[in-house]
Amino acid sequence: MWNNLPVPLAAATAHDYYLAACAAATVLLLLLLIARVRLHPALALCIAGLTLGVASGMPLGQVPLSFATGVGNLMGHIAIVLALGAVLGRLVASSGGASSLGKILVEGCHPQGLPWAMLGLGILVGMPVFFEVGLVLLLPIVAETARRSGKPPILVALPVLAGLSIVHAVLPPHPAAMLAATAFHADLGRTMLWGLAVGLPAAALAGPGLGWFLGRFWAGSFRGKGTGFSVKGTGFSVKGTGFSPYIKTAQESRALALEGDFPVHSHSVPLPRIEIHDAPESNRESPPAPAGPIRAAAAILLPVALICLGSWADAVAAPGGVANQILRFVGSPETALLIAVLAALLTLGPHIQTGKINGPEGLRKLTGESFEPIANVLVILAAAGGLSGILRDSGAAQATVALALGAHMPPLVLAWLLAAVVRVSMGSSTVAMAVAAGILAPMAGHLGVRPELLVLATGTGSIILSHVNDPGFWMIQSFFKLELKETLATWTVLETVLSVAGLGMTLALAAVLR
Repeated sequence: MWNNLPVPLAAATAHDYYLAACAAATVLLLLLLIARVRLHPALALCIAGLTLGVASGMPLGQVPLSFATGVGNLMGHIAIVLALGAVLGRLVASSGGASSLGKILVEGCHPQGLPWAMLGLGILVGMPVFFEVGLVLLLPIVAETARRSGKPPILVALPVLAGLSIVHAVLPPHPAAMLAATAFHADLGRTMLWGLAVGLPAAALAGPGLGWFLGRFWAGSFRGKGTGFSVKGTGFSVKGTGFSPYIKTAQESRALALEGDFPVHSHSVPLPRIEIHDAPESNRESPPAPAGPIRAAAAILLPVALICLGSWADAVAAPGGVANQILRFVGSPETALLIAVLAALLTLGPHIQTGKINGPEGLRKLTGESFEPIANVLVILAAAGGLSGILRDSGAAQATVALALGAHMPPLVLAWLLAAVVRVSMGSSTVAMAVAAGILAPMAGHLGVRPELLVLATGTGSIILSHVNDPGFWMIQSFFKLELKETLATWTVLETVLSVAGLGMTLALAAVLR
């Protein structure tokens, strides 16, 4: 590397202040390019990274080399993991497994336990699928639960939204969390386990807790408004959201997520409108029975279990032994997800609900289509890796963190704050994690905190205060037909509570693990 130096712990020099100012100016340039010029985040990240390299004084010939090295280092670790995760999520979604899980959880719960069932459902379904896909899959369940309880759908949906959002932010192999784990060289098994330890209490507070508060004190302001659902028989329809009025059954509505090219929860581009038109009854083939909840849960939890086994291989088998090596092999993210995808093709493949997937050739086509929704985020993450390489090799990241440490700011708070500032400024949680991880990664080993905790702090900071610059904000408003103030009072508050509570739980976990 040209200038891959450790964090300077001596007194800051004028050059350190200059490099830190370059890093701050890079963030401002990103904000200008994305929010004002309206460039795609990938282009903005490329421009910002190359500009930083030139401004910091790197040799001009080294700037593109550092950028390309950063791209390669990041993509080499996460590209295949994200691709396999996309296939697994598509199989769970298109087989009807997610809806089967929701049905058994909701129908088996007492009314007072429904918020907790919805929270568990959001977390479980959110593990393999993107935020938007998970939300669309669970909308029929939210609609039916709202009908049974007589509550506004947005209040019923808060636990689901909390579960989907927190797993996206802190649990690999979701793109942003995977990016941070790779940048900080965090152990994925521990990141998952500790992410659940941090995320579950935070989601409980932001989901069922916030829902109880709003239902008790503010329900009157939602009465008669913000429903956005029309439930007829076993189905539902969503007005004004791009959903086709021809959707009549819950089974058909589950196929919504399979028809659109959803971006991940990066909140960097608007959601597309979904138009679905039924074929005539005489031409439509009856889909097979949906996958049962046990099959769906097994498909979701299998890669998690394998990765955790790999992380704890030394505690299970003697280090260096054959059993230890096997556990580490099957517990690597690439192998674990590949095994899970192959198992899902066998167990969930025969239950695909779209009516267009038949036999091996149909599953082959579905696998290929699974890669399409992640193309956008892969390009963004690649550009973010390039920026991270420039931040590292120019010394700007090291200088920025050295100044922050000199101000005695706790490293976890610094990670959370960096991600939070970018998130509020740009509206993109993926860009927020990319920028924060890029700044902190070169000195992660010098901070005295576990890298897994840095992933959690960065992830929780990246979801704070979703507002009008976040397409996800408008998605929630549109799906649930809310007024602007109602969206701010529900979705924005939920994301903020989730973020702050997540930081608090991360700091508490750091104190326990010390």
